[in-house]
Order: sequence, then structure tokens, then C-alpha cells
Amino acid sequence: MLNDALTVFRQVLELFLMASAGYLAGKKGLFSETGVKDITTILFYIVTPALIVASMQDNIGKVTMGNFAEAGLLSAVGMAVSILLSGCFFRKEEPGRRRVLQFACAYSNCGFVGLPLAQAVLGSEGVMYASVFISVYNLAVWTHGLSLMRGQKRPEWKCAVLSPGVIGLAAGFPLFAASLRLPELVLVPLRGFSDLNTPLAMIVIGYYVSRVRLRSLFRSRELYALAAVRLLAIPAVCLAALLPFHADRAVTASVLILAAAPSGANTTLFTAQFGGDVELSSGAVTLTTMFSLVTLPLFTGLAGLLL
Repeated sequence: MLNDALTVFRQVLELFLMASAGYLAGKKGLFSETGVKDITTILFYIVTPALIVASMQDNIGKVTMGNFAEAGLLSAVGMAVSILLSGCFFRKEEPGRRRVLQFACAYSNCGFVGLPLAQAVLGSEGVMYASVFISVYNLAVWTHGLSLMRGQKRPEWKCAVLSPGVIGLAAGFPLFAASLRLPELVLVPLRGFSDLNTPLAMIVIGYYVSRVRLRSLFRSRELYALAAVRLLAIPAVCLAALLPFHADRAVTASVLILAAAPSGANTTLFTAQFGGDVELSSGAVTLTTMFSLVTLPLFTGLAGLLL
């Protein structure tokens, strides 16, 4: 359990180091606002689909359809808990701020933090099940999440179906289900684009943090409330909801680890893409990531006890 906690601590520190590059670049004026928005566009429309397809390819022959279905069910339960709980909070906030806070509550940093942690704690099996969770997450974020950030009461299914995340799923899953491997000539570039995901996203976050007044960050009651919901309430309710299924312990542990991660980097990416309060979203990601140094080892330890 101690080793798991140290692994978590190290992983979060690595993310901070990557984000610090963007922070310093922002402070030194090395990036323009337009340049950073161009990077977010690359992340959305090139890196995201490549990441999903490459992940599906890497799991061919490692996850049976039965295990895949079980992981998918528990992942759907975990995402439903996150979305439903997030909708119960911040209702009195101004609409623009409410959307950012609810998005930051609902969507964890499952790709940048959760996936590496699942790999460190559970090994290759954890990576398989985490990839299933991320697939469910992508479907949710490009439907519910997209409509939330746009201020729409109902998802625009046409827009969601044509979104980068869902296109990646549509391209990757049939190949996975049929056990069809792409040639290395195609797969190597896809993996190369995938490798850009974490560093580019953290640089973008670091840039926007450089525009945040850090004193105001630690004086924001709403961000403290967000951290409590995202890092404590949602993982606790997820654990309570998952245990009655008596599913494979590695599946349950993987879903719990990803559900307990801090607010997703895509909170800032979506906010920047759709013209929202970037300072608030950057503060949400920053504060929850800092506090996750304490909460993630706690829930990772609980996940370890399930094995």
C-alpha cells in the first residue's frame, strides 16, 4: 500500500513538472493566446482520435469480450455516478461558472493521471480495464460534456457522433472486436500522436495557470467545494455503487482509481475551445491536482485492498 501511495505521489509530481513548462512559457510570453488555442485544436482533432484507436489496438488479444463487457458496465456506473452527483452542486452559480464547475466535477483526469496509476498499481491488466473506462468516458464527454459546456439542455447527437472522441471509438472498436491489427506503417504514427497527449495537454494547462492569480485560487470557496466533491464524495459513492456487483476485483479497482482522479485537463481544453472562464477551469484543475496528492493515495490504497 505504501508503494502504491508513493507511485501516485510521483505521478502527480511528474504532471506538475510538465505543466510548469507551460507555466514558465506563459510567464515569459513564449506563447500567444492564439498559439495555445491552436494546440488545443490539435489535441482535440488529431491526438484524441489517434489515442483511442491506438489504445484499442494495444488491447487486442488481451481483453476478452466478457471482461470488456464487465469493465464497460462498471465504467458506465462510475460515469453515471460522477455525472449525476456533479449536477447536484453549483446550481446557484452564474451559468457560465456553473458549467465549468459541474464539468470539472463530472470528468476526472482519467487519461493523464488515472491510466498511468492503474498501470503502476495493477500492471497490464489495469491498463486494459482503464482503457475501457476511458472509452466510456470519451462517449460521455463528447455527448453530455459537450452539451454542458455549450449550455445546451440536450446533447446534440449529430455533433457528438461527429466529435473526435466518438469518431475514434467508431474507428477503433470494430477493429478491436474483430481482432484486426493495423499495419505498423499506420500504427506507429498513431502511437506517436498518442504520446503527445499528456505533455501537450499539461503545457496548455500550465499556460492558463500562468494567467491565474494564485492568491485568488486559494481563497475561492467554490473551488474548495469542487475539490471536496471531485476528490472525496464522487470516489466514495462510486466505491459504494461498484461493490454490490461483485465483479472482478481488478476491474473494480481500475474503475475506482480512474474515478478518484482530479479534474480532467479537458476541463481547461473544452473551456478554451468554447470561450468559457479559462481562469476558473485552470484553477479547478490546479487545485484538485494539488489536493489529489493526499486523496489519490487514500483511494488507491482502498483499491489495492480489493485485490
